[in-house]
Amino acid sequence: MNSHGTNRHPRAIIDLEALRHNYRYLKNTADGNRLIAVVKADAYGHGAVEVARALPEADAFAVAAVGEAVALREAGIRQKILVMGGFTTPVELQTCIGLGIDPVLHHQFHLDCLRSGGDLNDLNVWLKIDSGMGRLGFPLARTHEVIAMLGDLGTLGNIRMMTHLASADDVDSSFTDEQIEQVKSLDLDRYEWGIGNSAGILGWPVTHRPWVRAGIALYGADPMSDRKTAERDLKPVMTMKSILLAVNPHRRGDVIGYSSTYTCPADMTIGVVATGYADGYPRHKVDTAQVEIGGHMCDVVGRVSMDMITVDVSELECVGVGDEVTLFGASPDVNDLADCSATIAYEILCNVGAHVRREYRG
Repeated sequence: MNSHGTNRHPRAIIDLEALRHNYRYLKNTADGNRLIAVVKADAYGHGAVEVARALPEADAFAVAAVGEAVALREAGIRQKILVMGGFTTPVELQTCIGLGIDPVLHHQFHLDCLRSGGDLNDLNVWLKIDSGMGRLGFPLARTHEVIAMLGDLGTLGNIRMMTHLASADDVDSSFTDEQIEQVKSLDLDRYEWGIGNSAGILGWPVTHRPWVRAGIALYGADPMSDRKTAERDLKPVMTMKSILLAVNPHRRGDVIGYSSTYTCPADMTIGVVATGYADGYPRHKVDTAQVEIGGHMCDVVGRVSMDMITVDVSELECVGVGDEVTLFGASPDVNDLADCSATIAYEILCNVGAHVRREYRG
Protein backbone atom coordinates (compact mmCIF):
# COMPACT_ATOMS: atom_id res chain seq x y z
CA MET A 1 0.00 0.00 0.00
CA ASN A 2 1.20 3.48 -0.84
CA SER A 3 1.68 5.09 2.57
CA HIS A 4 2.10 8.68 1.44
CA GLY A 5 0.34 11.23 -0.74
CA THR A 6 -3.37 10.58 -1.16
CA ASN A 7 -3.46 8.06 1.68
CA ARG A 8 -2.42 10.52 4.40
CA HIS A 9 -4.04 13.57 5.96
CA PRO A 10 -1.53 16.34 5.07
CA ARG A 11 -1.99 18.10 1.77
CA ALA A 12 -0.32 20.88 -0.18
CA ILE A 13 -2.70 23.39 -1.71
CA ILE A 14 -1.14 24.96 -4.82
CA ASP A 15 -2.53 28.38 -5.74
CA LEU A 16 -1.92 28.79 -9.47
CA GLU A 17 -3.28 32.34 -9.52
CA ALA A 18 -0.66 33.27 -6.90
CA LEU A 19 1.93 31.65 -9.17
CA ARG A 20 0.83 33.76 -12.13
CA HIS A 21 0.81 36.87 -9.94
CA ASN A 22 4.40 36.19 -8.87
CA TYR A 23 5.51 35.66 -12.46
CA ARG A 24 4.02 38.98 -13.55
CA TYR A 25 5.45 40.78 -10.50
CA LEU A 26 8.95 39.37 -11.08
CA LYS A 27 8.88 40.16 -14.78
CA ASN A 28 7.87 43.72 -14.02
CA THR A 29 10.56 43.97 -11.33
CA ALA A 30 13.07 42.76 -13.91
CA ASP A 31 12.18 45.73 -16.12
CA GLY A 32 10.21 43.57 -18.53
CA ASN A 33 13.20 41.45 -19.51
CA ARG A 34 12.57 37.88 -20.58
CA LEU A 35 11.83 35.76 -17.52
CA ILE A 36 12.71 32.07 -17.29
CA ALA A 37 10.53 30.13 -14.84
CA VAL A 38 12.66 27.56 -13.04
CA VAL A 39 10.71 24.31 -12.66
CA LYS A 40 13.49 21.90 -11.67
CA ALA A 41 12.91 19.45 -8.80
CA ASP A 42 9.27 19.10 -9.91
CA ALA A 43 8.89 22.88 -9.68
CA TYR A 44 10.25 22.96 -6.13
CA GLY A 45 7.60 20.42 -5.12
CA HIS A 46 4.72 22.25 -6.79
CA GLY A 47 4.44 20.00 -9.86
CA ALA A 48 6.48 20.90 -12.94
CA VAL A 49 3.88 20.04 -15.57
CA GLU A 50 1.05 21.77 -13.70
CA VAL A 51 3.18 24.87 -13.10
CA ALA A 52 4.34 25.06 -16.71
CA ARG A 53 0.79 24.67 -18.02
CA ALA A 54 -0.35 27.44 -15.67
CA LEU A 55 2.22 29.85 -17.17
CA PRO A 56 1.44 30.10 -20.89
CA GLU A 57 2.97 33.59 -20.84
CA ALA A 58 6.35 32.32 -19.58
CA ASP A 59 9.25 33.28 -21.84
CA ALA A 60 11.05 30.03 -21.06
CA PHE A 61 11.45 27.30 -18.46
CA ALA A 62 14.56 25.88 -16.79
CA VAL A 63 15.20 22.42 -15.38
CA ALA A 64 18.22 20.61 -13.99
CA ALA A 65 18.32 17.49 -16.17
CA VAL A 66 17.41 16.47 -19.70
CA GLY A 67 14.82 14.00 -18.42
CA GLU A 68 12.90 16.83 -16.78
CA ALA A 69 12.85 18.72 -20.07
CA VAL A 70 11.64 15.66 -21.95
CA ALA A 71 8.74 15.28 -19.50
CA LEU A 72 7.69 18.88 -20.20
CA ARG A 73 7.87 18.38 -23.96
CA GLU A 74 5.81 15.20 -23.66
CA ALA A 75 3.23 17.18 -21.66
CA GLY A 76 2.89 19.63 -24.54
CA ILE A 77 5.07 22.47 -23.26
CA ARG A 78 6.39 24.27 -26.34
CA GLN A 79 8.33 27.20 -24.86
CA LYS A 80 12.11 27.32 -24.71
CA ILE A 81 13.49 24.95 -22.06
CA LEU A 82 17.00 25.29 -20.59
CA VAL A 83 18.78 22.33 -19.02
CA MET A 84 20.91 23.91 -16.32
CA GLY A 85 23.06 20.83 -15.73
CA GLY A 86 23.62 20.28 -19.43
CA PHE A 87 23.59 16.90 -21.16
CA THR A 88 25.53 14.05 -19.57
CA THR A 89 25.78 11.63 -22.53
CA PRO A 90 25.91 11.91 -26.33
CA VAL A 91 22.43 10.37 -26.37
CA GLU A 92 21.12 13.23 -24.23
CA LEU A 93 22.70 15.69 -26.66
CA GLN A 94 20.75 14.07 -29.50
CA THR A 95 17.59 14.33 -27.37
CA CYS A 96 18.19 18.06 -26.99
CA ILE A 97 18.68 18.39 -30.74
CA GLY A 98 15.56 16.40 -31.52
CA LEU A 99 13.27 18.16 -29.06
CA GLY A 100 14.63 21.69 -29.34
CA ILE A 101 15.94 21.82 -25.77
CA ASP A 102 18.66 24.36 -24.89
CA PRO A 103 21.56 22.73 -23.01
CA VAL A 104 23.81 24.77 -20.75
CA LEU A 105 27.46 24.17 -21.64
CA HIS A 106 29.79 24.24 -18.66
CA HIS A 107 32.41 21.53 -19.21
CA GLN A 108 34.93 20.35 -21.80
CA PHE A 109 32.83 17.20 -22.20
CA HIS A 110 30.10 19.30 -23.78
CA LEU A 111 32.46 20.80 -26.33
CA ASP A 112 33.80 17.39 -27.27
CA CYS A 113 30.28 16.02 -27.76
CA LEU A 114 29.23 18.97 -29.91
CA ARG A 115 32.27 18.56 -32.15
CA SER A 116 31.48 14.89 -32.72
CA GLY A 117 27.69 15.22 -32.67
CA GLY A 118 27.12 15.57 -36.42
CA ASP A 119 24.36 17.90 -37.61
CA LEU A 120 23.37 20.03 -34.59
CA ASN A 121 20.25 21.28 -36.40
CA ASP A 122 20.66 24.89 -35.18
CA LEU A 123 20.73 23.79 -31.54
CA ASN A 124 20.62 26.83 -29.25
CA VAL A 125 23.04 26.68 -26.32
CA TRP A 126 23.92 28.68 -23.20
CA LEU A 127 27.58 29.03 -22.35
CA LYS A 128 28.03 29.14 -18.58
CA ILE A 129 30.93 31.11 -17.14
CA ASP A 130 32.09 30.64 -13.55
CA SER A 131 32.26 34.17 -12.19
CA GLY A 132 32.58 33.08 -8.58
CA MET A 133 30.13 30.31 -7.68
CA GLY A 134 32.90 27.73 -8.05
CA ARG A 135 30.51 25.00 -9.09
CA LEU A 136 29.69 24.72 -12.80
CA GLY A 137 31.06 26.84 -15.63
CA PHE A 138 34.13 27.52 -17.71
CA PRO A 139 36.85 29.67 -16.14
CA LEU A 140 36.74 33.28 -17.26
CA ALA A 141 40.16 32.87 -18.86
CA ARG A 142 38.78 30.28 -21.30
CA THR A 143 35.66 32.22 -22.31
CA HIS A 144 36.88 33.66 -25.61
CA GLU A 145 38.58 30.42 -26.58
CA VAL A 146 35.34 28.45 -26.02
CA ILE A 147 33.28 31.00 -27.95
CA ALA A 148 35.69 30.71 -30.88
CA MET A 149 35.44 26.93 -30.81
CA LEU A 150 31.64 27.09 -30.80
CA GLY A 151 31.77 29.56 -33.68
CA ASP A 152 33.46 26.91 -35.80
CA LEU A 153 30.46 24.59 -35.50
CA GLY A 154 28.55 25.42 -38.64
CA THR A 155 25.26 23.79 -37.61
CA LEU A 156 25.06 25.31 -34.12
CA GLY A 157 22.30 27.84 -33.48
CA ASN A 158 22.36 30.84 -31.15
CA ILE A 159 24.92 31.10 -28.36
CA ARG A 160 23.77 32.84 -25.20
CA MET A 161 25.84 33.53 -22.08
CA MET A 162 25.05 32.96 -18.44
CA THR A 163 26.57 32.88 -14.98
CA HIS A 164 25.29 32.14 -11.49
CA LEU A 165 25.24 34.61 -8.60
CA ALA A 166 26.48 33.07 -5.37
CA SER A 167 25.51 35.62 -2.70
CA ALA A 168 22.87 37.88 -4.21
CA ASP A 169 20.44 37.05 -1.40
CA ASP A 170 22.69 39.01 0.97
CA VAL A 171 21.92 42.66 0.28
CA ASP A 172 25.05 43.75 2.17
CA SER A 173 27.47 41.46 0.35
CA SER A 174 29.99 42.95 -2.06
CA PHE A 175 30.55 39.61 -3.77
CA THR A 176 27.73 40.12 -6.26
CA ASP A 177 29.35 43.38 -7.40
CA GLU A 178 32.60 41.46 -7.86
CA GLN A 179 30.87 38.84 -9.99
CA ILE A 180 29.23 41.51 -12.13
CA GLU A 181 32.61 43.15 -12.68
CA GLN A 182 34.01 39.79 -13.75
CA VAL A 183 31.27 39.54 -16.38
CA LYS A 184 31.89 43.10 -17.56
CA SER A 185 35.59 42.37 -17.93
CA LEU A 186 34.79 39.86 -20.69
CA ASP A 187 33.45 42.63 -22.95
CA LEU A 188 30.79 40.33 -24.40
CA ASP A 189 27.77 42.62 -24.40
CA ARG A 190 27.03 41.60 -27.98
CA TYR A 191 25.66 38.34 -26.58
CA GLU A 192 22.42 37.88 -24.69
CA TRP A 193 23.20 37.20 -21.03
CA GLY A 194 21.26 35.49 -18.27
CA ILE A 195 22.67 36.63 -14.94
CA GLY A 196 19.89 37.46 -12.48
CA ASN A 197 18.35 34.67 -10.42
CA SER A 198 15.50 35.29 -7.93
CA ALA A 199 17.79 37.32 -5.68
CA GLY A 200 19.28 39.14 -8.65
CA ILE A 201 15.82 40.13 -9.86
CA LEU A 202 14.79 41.42 -6.44
CA GLY A 203 17.99 43.08 -5.27
CA TRP A 204 20.38 43.74 -8.15
CA PRO A 205 18.84 45.61 -11.11
CA VAL A 206 22.19 45.62 -12.92
CA THR A 207 21.71 41.87 -13.50
CA HIS A 208 18.52 42.38 -15.56
CA ARG A 209 20.13 41.82 -18.97
CA PRO A 210 18.16 40.64 -21.00
CA TRP A 211 17.27 37.22 -19.55
CA VAL A 212 16.58 36.55 -15.88
CA ARG A 213 15.43 33.38 -14.17
CA ALA A 214 13.15 33.02 -11.17
CA GLY A 215 13.15 29.99 -8.92
CA ILE A 216 12.20 30.30 -5.26
CA ALA A 217 10.62 33.76 -5.66
CA LEU A 218 8.28 32.40 -8.32
CA TYR A 219 6.78 30.23 -5.60
CA GLY A 220 6.34 33.15 -3.23
CA ALA A 221 9.28 32.71 -0.85
CA ASP A 222 11.42 35.82 -0.57
CA PRO A 223 15.11 34.76 -0.56
CA MET A 224 16.53 38.12 0.46
CA SER A 225 18.29 38.86 3.73
CA ASP A 226 16.10 41.94 4.26
CA ARG A 227 12.80 40.10 3.66
CA LYS A 228 11.42 40.96 7.11
CA THR A 229 11.64 44.70 6.44
CA ALA A 230 11.38 45.04 2.66
CA GLU A 231 8.00 45.25 0.99
CA ARG A 232 7.76 42.80 -1.90
CA ASP A 233 4.54 41.65 -3.46
CA LEU A 234 5.17 37.90 -3.48
CA LYS A 235 2.32 35.53 -2.70
CA PRO A 236 2.86 32.03 -1.28
CA VAL A 237 1.92 29.41 -3.84
CA MET A 238 2.01 26.36 -1.55
CA THR A 239 0.02 26.07 1.66
CA MET A 240 0.50 22.94 3.76
CA LYS A 241 -2.49 21.83 5.79
CA SER A 242 -3.49 18.88 7.94
CA ILE A 243 -5.92 18.09 10.78
CA LEU A 244 -5.93 17.47 14.52
CA LEU A 245 -5.94 13.81 15.53
CA ALA A 246 -6.43 14.44 19.23
CA VAL A 247 -6.79 17.15 21.87
CA ASN A 248 -5.48 16.09 25.28
CA PRO A 249 -5.28 17.78 28.70
CA HIS A 250 -1.91 17.68 30.46
CA ARG A 251 -0.76 18.71 33.91
CA ARG A 252 2.19 20.80 34.90
CA GLY A 253 5.30 18.59 34.85
CA ASP A 254 3.99 16.20 32.21
CA VAL A 255 6.47 15.42 29.44
CA ILE A 256 5.61 15.40 25.74
CA GLY A 257 7.06 13.32 22.91
CA TYR A 258 10.20 11.30 22.26
CA SER A 259 13.06 11.63 24.75
CA SER A 260 10.85 13.82 26.98
CA THR A 261 12.38 16.97 25.54
CA TYR A 262 9.40 19.14 26.49
CA THR A 263 8.00 19.49 30.00
CA CYS A 264 4.68 21.29 30.48
CA PRO A 265 5.41 24.47 32.48
CA ALA A 266 1.75 24.63 33.57
CA ASP A 267 -1.51 22.80 33.03
CA MET A 268 -1.91 22.71 29.25
CA THR A 269 -4.00 21.44 26.38
CA ILE A 270 -1.97 19.69 23.71
CA GLY A 271 -3.18 19.09 20.18
CA VAL A 272 -1.77 16.25 18.09
CA VAL A 273 -1.46 17.18 14.40
CA ALA A 274 -1.45 14.54 11.66
CA THR A 275 1.85 15.42 10.02
CA GLY A 276 5.51 14.71 10.57
CA TYR A 277 8.83 14.26 8.87
CA ALA A 278 7.35 11.49 6.69
CA ASP A 279 5.33 14.31 5.09
CA GLY A 280 8.38 16.52 4.60
CA TYR A 281 7.77 18.65 7.70
CA PRO A 282 11.22 19.48 9.10
CA ARG A 283 12.31 17.57 12.19
CA HIS A 284 15.33 19.63 13.17
CA LYS A 285 15.20 22.48 15.71
CA VAL A 286 11.51 23.39 15.60
CA ASP A 287 11.20 24.64 19.19
CA THR A 288 10.08 28.07 17.99
CA ALA A 289 7.86 26.87 15.13
CA GLN A 290 4.16 27.66 15.06
CA VAL A 291 1.04 26.45 13.26
CA GLU A 292 -2.26 28.21 12.67
CA ILE A 293 -5.54 26.80 13.97
CA GLY A 294 -8.79 28.74 13.66
CA GLY A 295 -6.97 32.01 13.09
CA HIS A 296 -4.71 31.58 16.14
CA MET A 297 -0.99 30.83 16.21
CA CYS A 298 -0.03 27.82 18.31
CA ASP A 299 3.48 26.77 19.35
CA VAL A 300 4.95 23.44 18.30
CA VAL A 301 6.17 21.63 21.43
CA GLY A 302 8.26 18.49 21.77
CA ARG A 303 9.93 16.59 19.00
CA VAL A 304 8.53 16.15 15.52
CA SER A 305 7.63 12.48 14.97
CA MET A 306 7.29 10.57 11.72
CA ASP A 307 3.51 11.10 11.51
CA MET A 308 2.68 13.62 14.23
CA ILE A 309 3.60 16.90 15.83
CA THR A 310 2.29 18.23 19.13
CA VAL A 311 1.14 21.83 19.59
CA ASP A 312 0.00 23.99 22.46
CA VAL A 313 -3.71 24.76 21.99
CA SER A 314 -4.30 25.92 25.56
CA GLU A 315 -5.50 29.37 24.48
CA LEU A 316 -8.14 28.08 22.06
CA GLU A 317 -11.66 28.11 23.43
CA CYS A 318 -13.09 25.68 20.91
CA VAL A 319 -10.85 23.06 19.35
CA GLY A 320 -11.38 19.41 18.51
CA VAL A 321 -10.51 16.37 16.45
CA GLY A 322 -10.65 17.04 12.72
CA ASP A 323 -9.99 20.78 12.98
CA GLU A 324 -7.87 22.16 10.15
CA VAL A 325 -4.25 23.08 10.84
CA THR A 326 -2.08 25.27 8.61
CA LEU A 327 1.57 24.24 8.82
CA PHE A 328 2.76 27.03 6.52
CA GLY A 329 1.39 29.31 3.84
CA ALA A 330 0.39 32.91 4.28
CA SER A 331 0.82 32.41 8.03
CA PRO A 332 3.08 30.96 9.24
CA ASP A 333 5.42 31.82 6.37
CA VAL A 334 7.56 29.00 5.01
CA ASN A 335 10.66 31.17 5.50
CA ASP A 336 9.86 31.50 9.21
CA LEU A 337 9.52 27.73 9.52
CA ALA A 338 12.83 27.37 7.69
CA ASP A 339 14.54 29.84 10.01
CA CYS A 340 13.58 27.95 13.16
CA SER A 341 14.41 24.60 11.53
CA ALA A 342 17.96 25.56 10.53
CA THR A 343 17.18 25.07 6.85
CA ILE A 344 15.87 27.05 3.87
CA ALA A 345 12.45 27.40 2.26
CA TYR A 346 13.68 25.56 -0.85
CA GLU A 347 14.21 22.35 1.10
CA ILE A 348 10.87 22.50 2.90
CA LEU A 349 8.88 23.11 -0.28
CA CYS A 350 10.68 20.35 -2.18
CA ASN A 351 10.29 17.84 0.65
CA VAL A 352 6.64 18.55 1.36
CA GLY A 353 5.71 18.64 -2.31
CA ALA A 354 7.33 15.26 -2.89
CA HIS A 355 5.40 13.54 -0.09
CA VAL A 356 1.89 14.90 0.38
CA ARG A 357 -1.04 15.05 -1.99
CA ARG A 358 -1.33 18.24 -4.01
CA GLU A 359 -4.55 20.13 -4.64
CA TYR A 360 -4.52 22.75 -7.40
CA ARG A 361 -6.63 25.89 -7.28
CA GLY A 362 -6.94 28.84 -9.64
